[in-house]
Amino acid sequence: MSKKQNVLIEEQQDVLKLKRNEKRRLRIINRLIAGDINGPKAAKMLKVTTRQVRNLKRQVLEEGESGVIHKNRYYQPVNRYDEDIRKELAHIYRTEFRKDKVNFSEFARIMQTERGYDLSRSTIYNILRENRIRSPQRNRVKRKRQQEVAKERNAKKEN
Repeated sequence: MSKKQNVLIEEQQDVLKLKRNEKRRLRIINRLIAGDINGPKAAKMLKVTTRQVRNLKRQVLEEGESGVIHKNRYYQPVNRYDEDIRKELAHIYRTEFRKDKVNFSEFARIMQTERGYDLSRSTIYNILRENRIRSPQRNRVKRKRQQEVAKERNAKKEN
């Protein structure tokens, strides 16, 4: 690991906040270390193999609480688009396309052909959904719901 990565990891470990499943995993491994339970029982409780339990135990003994945290937890994927692009797409949709009720697929086509963004439709969809933007198509009533409403109307008419 480079110095930059080590510094990044040390900074993140300072603000160590375990998630619920990590706290549970740590409690079980601590019980294993204390001798309250054995390896196979811990493996069954964690739904992992005994080999993974041995590795978790070793990591907790060496690293402390951070031993139960997945090592990729603090890293962004290499192929993730910059936050600037994500915010820009959301802003463009909100200001220019929302009022016209342009659906996400059409918005993606426009962004690819006319604006030169090299993003797939699904990526644009995910970015907009992350920003809590819903597609205007969402307002359609689903068939099952339509049938339920029709049944309710018929029941009211009969009474």
